[in-house]
Amino acid sequence: MTQRIVSILLLTVLLACTASENVTSQKANTMEKEEISFINPNELFNPQQNGFSHIVKIPQGKEHYYFSGQWASDSDGKLISKDFKEQVSKTVVNVKAALNAEGLSLNDVVKQTVYIVDFTPEKKEMLVDVASKEWRVENFPASTIVPVPLLATAPNCLIEIEIIAAK
Repeated sequence: MTQRIVSILLLTVLLACTASENVTSQKANTMEKEEISFINPNELFNPQQNGFSHIVKIPQGKEHYYFSGQWASDSDGKLISKDFKEQVSKTVVNVKAALNAEGLSLNDVVKQTVYIVDFTPEKKEMLVDVASKEWRVENFPASTIVPVPLLATAPNCLIEIEIIAAK
């Protein structure tokens, strides 16, 4: 009789463990299916005309990638031009190359921080104009532009873009 009770207890424990594994597996599958959300509350202005979203929500279970600031360097680490417009274009190309190295695209970017030396509204317009030709995405990432007096990357470097991606 004792052996039968032990067998029943073992069977109960096995069934409980199996049920727990199934629930954990179902939760994992649900998390994998959750999409990253790009949110723009009605109470805030529409930021899409400026190429960003107010909020990005990343569901649990997604991988996060943090990229160092990219700038207008060639493969030897030398600044390609002193011209701001050319630097913006090359910086975006370099951001795309960094993403590509991890099998990611601009659509996976959830946050960007843009550092601009001697910021002016004209430079912002140029940034939006040049970057929008390269930065074609389904949803705009959260974004911040930070005016700075100088970048540590290279003399005469005028822009640096730092990104966070998730997939």
